Amino acid sequence: MRRHAVEALAASAAALFVTLVIAAPIARAPSERIFGAEIVGRHHDPFTVMQQFARPLWPTTLGVYSQPVTDLTGGAIARVAGAVAAYNWLVLLSFPLSAAAAYLLARHLALPPAGAMLAALLFAFSPFHLAHAAYHPHIAQTQWLPLYLLALWRCMDEATWFAVTFLLVATVAVTLSNFYGGLIAAVITPIAIGAYWFARARFAAHAPRRLGITVGTLAALALAGLAFVWWTAPGVVGDRTAWAFPRADLFRYSATWWSYLVPPVAHPLLGELARRIWIASKVNEGLLEQQVSLGWSIIALGLIAISGWRATDRRSTADASVPILAAVALVALVCSLSPERTIGGVTIARPSALLYPIVPMFRSYARFGVIVQLMAALLAGIGVDQLLRAGTQRARIVCVVLVALGAGEYAVSPSALWRDVLPTKAHRWVVQQGDRVRAVDCTPLNPESESVQWLTGSRVMLLGGSIGDCTDPNLSRKLAANGYTHLLVRRDATGAQWLADRPAPDGLRVAARFDDGQVFAVTAQRPAIYTATMTGFFPRERDALWTWRWMGANATWTIVNSDARPIVATLGLEMSALTFHRARRMEVRLDGRSVDRLAVEPSRRIYQIGPLTVSPGEHELVFHSAEAPTVAGDVINNGDRRPLSFALGAWTWRVRDEQP
Repeated sequence: MRRHAVEALAASAAALFVTLVIAAPIARAPSERIFGAEIVGRHHDPFTVMQQFARPLWPTTLGVYSQPVTDLTGGAIARVAGAVAAYNWLVLLSFPLSAAAAYLLARHLALPPAGAMLAALLFAFSPFHLAHAAYHPHIAQTQWLPLYLLALWRCMDEATWFAVTFLLVATVAVTLSNFYGGLIAAVITPIAIGAYWFARARFAAHAPRRLGITVGTLAALALAGLAFVWWTAPGVVGDRTAWAFPRADLFRYSATWWSYLVPPVAHPLLGELARRIWIASKVNEGLLEQQVSLGWSIIALGLIAISGWRATDRRSTADASVPILAAVALVALVCSLSPERTIGGVTIARPSALLYPIVPMFRSYARFGVIVQLMAALLAGIGVDQLLRAGTQRARIVCVVLVALGAGEYAVSPSALWRDVLPTKAHRWVVQQGDRVRAVDCTPLNPESESVQWLTGSRVMLLGGSIGDCTDPNLSRKLAANGYTHLLVRRDATGAQWLADRPAPDGLRVAARFDDGQVFAVTAQRPAIYTATMTGFFPRERDALWTWRWMGANATWTIVNSDARPIVATLGLEMSALTFHRARRMEVRLDGRSVDRLAVEPSRRIYQIGPLTVSPGEHELVFHSAEAPTVAGDVINNGDRRPLSFALGAWTWRVRDEQP
């Protein structure tokens, strides 16, 4: 065993070298970049985990959704390196650790060093591992599954106190490192025990006793785990439906059988072909889960191992493990598929359909593919061993060719395995300017964008509150009033093209321009009075000439006098009325008091409202249509069923005087 441990260190060192090569861009800036190819866009999962790592280790890190083996490790690293770097190091360490664990399992199954090394590297850098490393640091901790199987099968072989303790530790680790690891281990365990028993363990002395100790240990652990969950989170056991995902999600996040044959979308040469295949199959949200490619050459090596399996000395050679690995791989593959399939009018249920009523909080059954990857890697290692043992030149050539093709199928480009932790170059530019810049990002606050505020130390804020529309005609004054120095517009933001096609709006100046966005500097002065919020309006519309928002019967502005004394101001407001060839009457009310009445024509022009005496602070300015709104679709048959009265465009506040 000691010799195997030394060899496992060598496998880990080899995997570490490969990791440093493919992650070289991350090593240069671990706090600014994140590992992995962004194959399904910017998702909130990595950044949610980073924020969790930044919190105090105890007790806020732990909760119902905590996976403490991973969470506490990441939090500890974050105390030293920072949350973003901790995320990267936690993910990158999983590669050499996975290689070491897979190597130890391979050697336990009697694979020779060369075959075990190949299996270790194939598993560590499998497409499954690389894909989830980009988004799911918990799922990326793949080292615990081979370690668990090693502990399980070793306990069946020996059942000593050390073996039982090893099984206890491995079971706790695989479960508490990530919940899916616990689910996968629990489902695979019966077939892993049965296959190992019939192929190897039953031939040893005292085999029934060792089997009993192993099963008893696992049963005691399962009962202890259920009791712990019942004590700490009784709702998870008592009301599973409260934590349930929709059953339809199981179809979206399960693998298809041919997912194992399609190249990974991150492959430098075949990735675009793979993406076209998935687009044609209408796979969008579940694309990440479909990255379970085994590689055709790895499958070929596994088939060589299966075809070369023979009955001689089945209890001691690597060949004896072939039926074990094949059985576990087959069960895991079936578990990774969708709940059911209808063939010829007959619906065939699959394991996930049986598991869903028991554990409805799990939906991504494609993650059973990690076991398929592990078994395929081990079978490939046995296939290499068989070809080398054949001793013929032809067998050696086939071995070299298949291994080389396997390396090509698992190849990645380091330049494609990283992205900036910030969404665009424009965000990076803002952060590089230091604390003197405070910007608004023209993106609504949602789970995907929420992390921007935290990652930039609140130097970049998102739309919300008084800043809710980046095509607001008077945006610059509102930005200045709220203390913002810059406006950041992503290339794909709402209204970005409209802004890009025009000179910089009044009060803004282009400060930096990038292919994925641009940054405007706020040149407007802090206004004495400004419009803070607008309610009762429909979403903004625009054409080549102007931008406007329709209102119904009533709409309200919240206006703010930011001065310390009352002011007298007039409002120049661009408007048109939806009346079709006649004027529509409008009443303007300030804090409930009528201050002006207007006859607004259908054609667009500027109307003067006021003068208005406005005291310091916030006030309510209401626009009221004297006539009932008109449903445009009833008049011009354009299908628009909104009740509309006035379209409000740009406006200008002018301060006339200050009151004593």
